[in-house]
Amino acid sequence: MTDLNENEQILIEIPEITRVEGHCAVAVGIKDGLVTKVELDVFEGTRYFEQIVLGHQFDELPHITSRVCAICSTGHVLAAIFALENLFNVKASKELTQIRHLMHLGMIIESNATHICALALPDFFGVKDLIEYANTKPEIFKIWTNLRNLGTLIQTLIGGRPFHPINLHVGSLGKMTSQSNLQLIKLKLEEGIDDSITLANLLLNFKTNLPVQQPLYTALIPYDNSYGYFGNEIITSSGYHDSVENYHKYLQESSVIYSHAKRSTFKGQPVMVGSLARLFHFHERLGSQSLNIYKNSPMASGQHNSIYNNLAQSIEIIEAIFKALNLVENLLQQPDLFNQSIKQDFKVKAGSAVGAIECPRGTLYHQYELNDQGQVINADMITPSAQNSYRIEMDIKENVENSISNLSKTQIVNNLETLVRAYDPCNTCATHMVQVNWL
Repeated sequence: MTDLNENEQILIEIPEITRVEGHCAVAVGIKDGLVTKVELDVFEGTRYFEQIVLGHQFDELPHITSRVCAICSTGHVLAAIFALENLFNVKASKELTQIRHLMHLGMIIESNATHICALALPDFFGVKDLIEYANTKPEIFKIWTNLRNLGTLIQTLIGGRPFHPINLHVGSLGKMTSQSNLQLIKLKLEEGIDDSITLANLLLNFKTNLPVQQPLYTALIPYDNSYGYFGNEIITSSGYHDSVENYHKYLQESSVIYSHAKRSTFKGQPVMVGSLARLFHFHERLGSQSLNIYKNSPMASGQHNSIYNNLAQSIEIIEAIFKALNLVENLLQQPDLFNQSIKQDFKVKAGSAVGAIECPRGTLYHQYELNDQGQVINADMITPSAQNSYRIEMDIKENVENSISNLSKTQIVNNLETLVRAYDPCNTCATHMVQVNWL
């Protein structure tokens, strides 16, 4: 039986959500059994990256904007590159695209594994902290370190270092990695297959009864009819389809007084981006191993609980490993590739263009306007977590209203923390204690 009085006005405050990248808090107002307000407060310090890049040369953009996020630095580098290549009419070669894909898949593996194993799973194991988790579940902790190391190895050997890569540029690759490096990546990818399948099967066995209605799922349409992360068009679960160049037409940003993060909406509606959205749209494109897990999941039977984003991320790890293996094998079959520079000529010009990419947490947009000297005179970036924030608030509202009459305060708070963490919000990397005040 709940210890909440349905007729009194209550404020649920979670001053800080732990085990997420960065700082955010939750406040929920309740009166007569109904939620009167929900506030997801991202109180991370303002970053000003859209102002920082003004006046900089175009070729500096990928390496400045990668600092927006260490977790998704590869995604920010590529989003900036794609925007500039769209502006300069650069069509990346097949080989360059393959190398970029491999680099991006390394980020997907590393980021998804870290979120699932280090941030989300403690909720399901009932441990108090990561020290207890490492001691009581050493085999799962080892899977995390293996998959994390695999993802960072790929990014290091392709991009020059594990985060903030220095080897990816507009129209070119600084230096092609060696055949021996690719052979090492191949070996580690093969070793990671069992770990990725074990992790997905573990998550497949976790059940949840948190009620959530189907979100408005939005994702990029991959270029090549496969399950991927590169594209120039979006699709929604409502059937809307458009070019990312028109993102201002369908994606709106507005400020909220209680948070440093803007609220992004799709034509005024909450939207969900990320692994769960990508699987909703493109699960039929998965390879056999990852598709088999998906077919046995609640998602395949039409369930849309946001908690299953954890499972969706694990399915993407499996897919990423097999896709990366295929890319490595294709690159190794091109021996001449290792004796030449990968560079395409282009002419710098004034204008504006958009680049987008699917990051671990969803669709990332970069838009730049340049002058005749190739200097930035306007910039706009919309991150996946900004797009998910309004949907998280709607999930919180629905969950509290459905549990206020039958769950305790502690159970409600635990559910809300688990729910927010399932979105893998990236407010920037930090971990702190949680305190809950009931007023």
